[in-house]
Amino acid sequence: MTYRDNIDKLARRITDRIPAKVKKLSETDPEYECLNEILNDEQCDLCLCFEVRKPLSFEEVVKRSGWPAGRVNRVLNEVCDIGMIEYNWENEDHHKQFVLPQFVPGAAEFMVMNKDLVEEHPIVADFFEKMTRLPLEKVTPMVPPGGAGIGMHVIPVEKAIHANQQAVSVEKISHWLNKYDKYALSPCSCRRQQRVRDNMK
Repeated sequence: MTYRDNIDKLARRITDRIPAKVKKLSETDPEYECLNEILNDEQCDLCLCFEVRKPLSFEEVVKRSGWPAGRVNRVLNEVCDIGMIEYNWENEDHHKQFVLPQFVPGAAEFMVMNKDLVEEHPIVADFFEKMTRLPLEKVTPMVPPGGAGIGMHVIPVEKAIHANQQAVSVEKISHWLNKYDKYALSPCSCRRQQRVRDNMK
């Protein structure tokens, strides 16, 4: 199969694995392997109109792509269904925006939430597990108690844990209830990926 440079470019743009950002990916790197299987060239090329975590309006996507609005709308719907692009209304006038998220938390989770996608492409489950582990595996042993702000909590072994009587806003349910006016119930990504991966063995 021909190596796809557009998939390499997109995978390296999104990944937070430092070695993968600076050199061409191999066909067995998890980022390349998964995106190569689930995205066609048209979908990949539209995703390349985005920078990670920088929202764009529909009109901005049309302008960046140079495609007709109907084509952008169709392909945006496809990549949103896959989980590669998410949308939100988190701006002053609450207009709909589209965002290319990082892999975890983000696109890899959304892919696993898509039951049909993960059943058709079990590689997605393996990809999600790797993207939760690989980016931080070298730094994890050096993370101090409390997580140092990098999204993980290290529990000291055989040491007292100091009580913290204050929750930050994102740890309170009221923060999320006040932030959004629509909610959805979805399966646990971690449990689903583990079930799929267990069935692959």
